[in-house]
Amino acid sequence: MKREQFRQIRMERLFLLLYIPFVLAMMFVMPVGGPPDEQAHLRQIWLLSTGQIGTETCTYPENLRSILEDSIGGTENSVLKGEAFRTARLSEETVTEAGNEATGIYPQVSYLPQSLMMFLARLFTDRIILLLYSARIGSMLVTGFLFYFAIRRCPAGKMILLAIALLPLTLQEAASASCDGMAIAGMCWVAAELLRRISGNGEQKADTPLRYAGMGILTVLCKVIYAPVLLLGIMPKAVTGEEKKQKRKENLIMAAAFLLAAVVWYLSSVMKLSGRQGLTGEAMNRFAHILAHPLTLIGAQIRTLIQMAPGWIRQLFGVFGRLDVFSPWPLTILLGVCFLGIALTDDGLMNLIPEKKQRRKLLLLLILAVVLCWIFLSGALMIWWTEDGAAVIRGIQGRYFLPCLFCLLLCLPKLNAGNRQQTIRNTALLVYLLCSAATIIQLAMKV
Repeated sequence: MKREQFRQIRMERLFLLLYIPFVLAMMFVMPVGGPPDEQAHLRQIWLLSTGQIGTETCTYPENLRSILEDSIGGTENSVLKGEAFRTARLSEETVTEAGNEATGIYPQVSYLPQSLMMFLARLFTDRIILLLYSARIGSMLVTGFLFYFAIRRCPAGKMILLAIALLPLTLQEAASASCDGMAIAGMCWVAAELLRRISGNGEQKADTPLRYAGMGILTVLCKVIYAPVLLLGIMPKAVTGEEKKQKRKENLIMAAAFLLAAVVWYLSSVMKLSGRQGLTGEAMNRFAHILAHPLTLIGAQIRTLIQMAPGWIRQLFGVFGRLDVFSPWPLTILLGVCFLGIALTDDGLMNLIPEKKQRRKLLLLLILAVVLCWIFLSGALMIWWTEDGAAVIRGIQGRYFLPCLFCLLLCLPKLNAGNRQQTIRNTALLVYLLCSAATIIQLAMKV
């Protein structure tokens, strides 16, 4: 019995054993300011940790503002590589400047873990490097917490979730001060909870309404564009009339919480902080133009997919944002092949829904969720970041697809290798982990 238990190590425990050293290694080899937009995220985190919301003017220590302005990914000209940064302490001189608009489209609550860690760190030290790394620790802890419960609760695709959590790009987001690592893990947790309900494993407890309200709110905190994942909630596995009534109630609670959180996000963040980058002014006019001319968006989407999709795929396995660090092609390809091997050998939906007819319905819902996420993402970036007359949609990166990648991989057909399937899966996972570790080492050597 003990031997069998050893073989069947719980996946969430395996995740913790792997995630902790991998994400710590990524955090320490990745220079501050290297991940996409980390400067802007750190500015917003500082403001919230000091009680400022950035609606009008913001007050910074002078040298902190200078360091954040200079954090361009660890280039040779950056002070971040010098002794001055490692020993710098908060300056008594302060500067006042306009509000931080660059992160206004993110819910301010999503910066709470990083801001809280920076606030606590400031009680004990005024060294800037420790304060900036404390924000990264807040993101890393919450991302790990969400992935842990996503893997633990998910009735299918646990190996897929493990592989997504240990992607170099996911580790980068988790180890940075941004909200994106938490968004990836949060949407995986939402999908896992909804799949659990479909499988019939969802327990009816007193806190069930709160759990579904939490899923609606969490989707807004991650990003509104990933809301289509909530479509999985319309496929309840209910038999009796009372069960169906209960499922409808849960869906209404989830939808109401989502809408309320979306309104709060818009009023508290977009309208106050984001300026022209939010759904205001010029962006609203562009939105109306797209609604009136949908073929403009469709044409831009097709051209963008044709020209940019290969780059997005490589970004998933070897690009580190502003650092401009590419893994060697052989390592990137091997990492991608092993990632695909894990997805194809995972049990997936077979154990979740044995009936073929019901499984087809779920597959259609998963595909629809991914397609709608793409439509919302491309539409949003066409409104906010793409200039008039551009042939392709600007600003789309491979990391934006990570939150809905789990749904996409569940749709893949599964490899039926009989008794060798577990061996293939374990071998693919082992090589995958070695490739992820090699990618982090490559990053350390290049920066």
